[in-house]
Amino acid sequence: MAALNARLEAERRGRFAESLCVWSLRLRGWRILERRLAGKRGLGVGEIDIVAKRGKVVAFIEVKARTSETAALEAVTVAQRARIARAAEIFIARFPGGDACDVRFDVMTVSGFLPVHLIDAWRP
Repeated sequence: MAALNARLEAERRGRFAESLCVWSLRLRGWRILERRLAGKRGLGVGEIDIVAKRGKVVAFIEVKARTSETAALEAVTVAQRARIARAAEIFIARFPGGDACDVRFDVMTVSGFLPVHLIDAWRP
């Protein structure tokens, strides 16, 4: 029961962190294209927390609610990055004008109330 409560609390904290990040992005002129974009199970395609666009840039953003930026970056594993990159490829291929967009992978951390946006956190 305690494990279930901890999981539910982590899920609640994660959704709240994503909402803070979405509002932060919108206030800075980003258009949110997708939230919690997930592929079919078993295909090795990861869930993308936020897909946002501003100008020619499409950012695939992983949100981490952690105690520090370092802990957040460490929480994005190599395997997770690969799954997110595969999902991003599929999204861009289906997105109108996607081939003309500049793609990047960001991480947003929430350790207090205000999110921190780590731009171009990794390259596939």
